[in-house]
Amino acid sequence: MKEYKLKINNNKYTVVIKDVTDDAVLAEVNGKQHIVNIDTIANLSAAVDPKPNAPISASHPSPAIPKAPSTVPRKNAGSIVTPIPGQIISITVTLGEQVRTGQKLLVLEAMKLENSITATTDGTVSEILVSEGDVVNQGQPLIVLT
Repeated sequence: MKEYKLKINNNKYTVVIKDVTDDAVLAEVNGKQHIVNIDTIANLSAAVDPKPNAPISASHPSPAIPKAPSTVPRKNAGSIVTPIPGQIISITVTLGEQVRTGQKLLVLEAMKLENSITATTDGTVSEILVSEGDVVNQGQPLIVLT
């Protein structure tokens, strides 16, 4: 989870990002849960970029949790990072393998859910920085694509 203290039009907000999926963010704004729909997650990095492209909206509160994350933003060129802490369940690619955008790279168990982590760009797997069974932190690099 990531917490932000924001000021929008002189109004103060405390925003806690609880979950990120390929099309939505589950955020708690001043203690109330909201689902914020997004067009693309490639520009949103809860791990490194504190300025998401989608505005925080207080008009559609929902207690439902969005589906599990399927695309993880890049921390830096070619690095696939985890948006939430968890444990690596399986790695579905090998060193040197050519991958396509959206291809499953590994499975991360977080909050009792299995999350498929997919490639954010076409490329070659140049480094696998984790092993099955590893426990990872939010923002930790997992795989490097070149």
